Amino acid sequence: MLFIAQGVWAQVKFDVPLPKSLRTVNTKNNPDRKVKFQTGGNVGIEIGALMGLELQPKIAVLPIEQLAIGLTATYVFRWNVPMKEVSNIFGLSPYVEGFLIKKQLVLHAEYEFVNFPVREYDMYGNEVGRFRSSSHVLLVGGGYHKELSDRSSITTIVLLPVYQFNSDGVNYYGAWYTPIVRVGYNYMF
Repeated sequence: MLFIAQGVWAQVKFDVPLPKSLRTVNTKNNPDRKVKFQTGGNVGIEIGALMGLELQPKIAVLPIEQLAIGLTATYVFRWNVPMKEVSNIFGLSPYVEGFLIKKQLVLHAEYEFVNFPVREYDMYGNEVGRFRSSSHVLLVGGGYHKELSDRSSITTIVLLPVYQFNSDGVNYYGAWYTPIVRVGYNYMF
């Protein structure tokens, strides 16, 4: 039954009319412009003493051609090279992307809520505790956007953590320390 429902859901078309103030003037090519939706995902890497592989499905709405407003879920498999430890990080983030210069330059900003593990050590290097912490992170950056067809594209962005605050008030633990490189595939419908 679930497979039948998924097949029907895959055929549903989402056409939401724009307010008249946002509709294009060019009625020859697009008389009743609709809001476009975008789905896809990113694959990211972290390089340094902390290395990680990031998977990030996403969905967005494009109210105008040059702007995407969306939501992503994040999973990161991270390994701490010096300590030989692995961990799992989970997150959720709303984001906004702007496309400039013939839609090739991407400006990206996102506010990410991330849950990650923390291990505490004493001054002799012995582990004294483990717990999970949550972080609020503002990531900003830019990159390159390449359209493959009228509906699909690839985006490469580099993000920097410009602000990070932990929910438990202990700010010397952080989810992100280094720049993050993400390569994503997008499909517009």
